[in-house]
Amino acid sequence: MAPPLWVIGAPRSGTTFLARVLDHHPQVLLTNETRIMLLFSRMLNRWVESRRLLATSKAEILDSLWRQTPGVIEQIYRDLGARPGQRWGDKYPQYADGDQEPEALATIDRLFPEGQYVHIIRDPRAVVASIVAKGWLPFDEAIQAWRDFVTHAMAFGQGVGSSRYHELRFEDLVTDGPTTVDSILKFLGLPDDEGVVRFLRSQESGRDRLSYPTGIPGSIGPAAWEARLDGEQVRAVESKLGDLMTELGYERSSSSTY
Repeated sequence: MAPPLWVIGAPRSGTTFLARVLDHHPQVLLTNETRIMLLFSRMLNRWVESRRLLATSKAEILDSLWRQTPGVIEQIYRDLGARPGQRWGDKYPQYADGDQEPEALATIDRLFPEGQYVHIIRDPRAVVASIVAKGWLPFDEAIQAWRDFVTHAMAFGQGVGSSRYHELRFEDLVTDGPTTVDSILKFLGLPDDEGVVRFLRSQESGRDRLSYPTGIPGSIGPAAWEARLDGEQVRAVESKLGDLMTELGYERSSSSTY
């Protein structure tokens, strides 16, 4: 099997759209939130601590599990249709959840030391607005979630290095999809593909509604959040996340607009 590929990012950051784009490449098979690596991460790091599940010969069994698990996962992906030489893997934001799933990325890295990671980052104002609109988290917790996911993934990326970790902005994928995807394919060592370009072009006038509310228009710039966040909320996001926003190239709007 070729090395796996994992798409990560904070919730509501465009991971689903990015995965669909990459899955249009004939040399890629990306599943959509099978969450398979959480299953094995929790088994290898948490469940084994329960004596009700594993008592005697624990060290020997755990060592065997770590050695055998990569082959099990690869076989699962063969059963899901991955062909020899095809890049395979999963898209799931929570792999980068440093709060609830702190072992996940390290576990994936230990199981597949040649795997690669694509981290998509979206403007936190849009992410917070979308998370709150979905009813997943209260406003303040949504702000903290964006920081936790992004910083955890970035720290992991620094650890594995640029040959295995690639970072992009959702806004660049929307405004200049072909160039942005070309950089991802080069990172993955894959050739350009006309099918990927055709899919991107088909989404420019109106993206398929994958998960309300993320549709274009309104997914980038102030239109992505101004209808859902009032001025005080925008200032709160920018105040609490301004340092990281600046580092990632997102300009604050509160001083001039709100």
